[in-house]
Amino acid sequence: MRIQNLAVGLIALTTIAGIDPAAVAQEDKKAVEILAATRKAIGGKKLESLKSLSVQAAMQRNAGNFQMNSDLELLIELPDKYLRSEASSNAMVSMGNTMGFNGDRPVKSNAPVGMAPGGGMVIRMGGPGGPALKGLEKLTPEQQQQIDRQMVRASRHDIGRLMLGWFAVTHPSLNAEYAYAGEAESPDGKAFVIDVKNADGFAARLFIDQKTQLPLMVTYEGPQPRMITTGGPRPAPGSAQPTPQTQPRPLTEEERKTLAADAERQIREMEKQPPAMVEYTLFFDDWRDEDGVKFPHALRRALAGTTTEEWTINKVKVNPKIDPKKFETEG
Repeated sequence: MRIQNLAVGLIALTTIAGIDPAAVAQEDKKAVEILAATRKAIGGKKLESLKSLSVQAAMQRNAGNFQMNSDLELLIELPDKYLRSEASSNAMVSMGNTMGFNGDRPVKSNAPVGMAPGGGMVIRMGGPGGPALKGLEKLTPEQQQQIDRQMVRASRHDIGRLMLGWFAVTHPSLNAEYAYAGEAESPDGKAFVIDVKNADGFAARLFIDQKTQLPLMVTYEGPQPRMITTGGPRPAPGSAQPTPQTQPRPLTEEERKTLAADAERQIREMEKQPPAMVEYTLFFDDWRDEDGVKFPHALRRALAGTTTEEWTINKVKVNPKIDPKKFETEG
C-alpha cells in the first residue's frame, strides 16, 4: 500500500466511540490480536528478545526556507534508557543536540535552542559569532527539576512514537493502553487503526497495513513550531552592504546583549498564549530484515501535510552492547 494515499485519501474510518463497555472490551481484544500479528510479522520471538537497539540515520529537516542536514544516532536499552544524538550543519551554523533519559533523569545535553523532535519552539540565531542567549538568569533548583521532568517526558513521547511505528508497541516507561479504533481505507487498500494513550498525556494513532501486517504510519497532535529570529548578517567595517567578498565580523558584547534581550522579549510574548496544536504524521517505509527483525529504513515526519523531516536509516544493530557512559545523567 502506498502510505501517501492512505494519509491524504482516507475514504472511511469506523471508530469505537459511543458503544457499550462490553463492546469496548471486545474491541480491545481485537487490538491485542492485531498487534500480536503485527509483532509476529516484524520479528516474532526475535522481537520478543529485543533488549537494546542502535539506529544511525541521515536526516534532512525543513523549517520554512531553512534546511539542515543531520547525522542522527538513537540508542535504546530496555527498560529505561534512551539516547538521541544529533549533529547538524548547514551553510550558517553547526550544532549538536542530545536528548534522552536514564530512568527518571535526563541524559547530559549540550542542546542549543532549536527544534524539538515532534514539534516545539525554534530559535534561529542570525549571523555568525555564536549564540546570543548568554547571561540569562540562572534557574532555581525547582525550575531545573521542572525542566528535567519536561525533558524526560518529551523524550519518552519521542521514542514512544518511534517504537510504535517500528515494533507496534510503545516504550515500556509509557505504560500505554491500546484500543481498536476501526479501519481506514484508501484506493490502495485497508489499514487497521489502533488508538494508543496513557495517563501522562501520550496519545497517538497507529495504522497497520492489512496485507503486510506492518505499520504504515503514526499520527499524533503536537504544538506547531514557532520561530524566533534574532540578528542577521553583519557587514565588515567600512562596508555598507555584505558581499561574497566581505567577511561578517564577530558580535560585540553589546550586540550579544541586545540579541539576547530581543530573543527573551519574543519568548515572553509567545508564553502569553499557548501554541496552536496541529497533526503530525510519521510515515514508515522501505522495510528490510535486520538480524531477524524487519525494520523500516525510510521515515518521514509531516506537519499538517507538509514534510518537516526525512530520515534515511543506514545502520541498525539489534541487541548491541552499549557503553553505559552514553546514558550518563546530569549531576
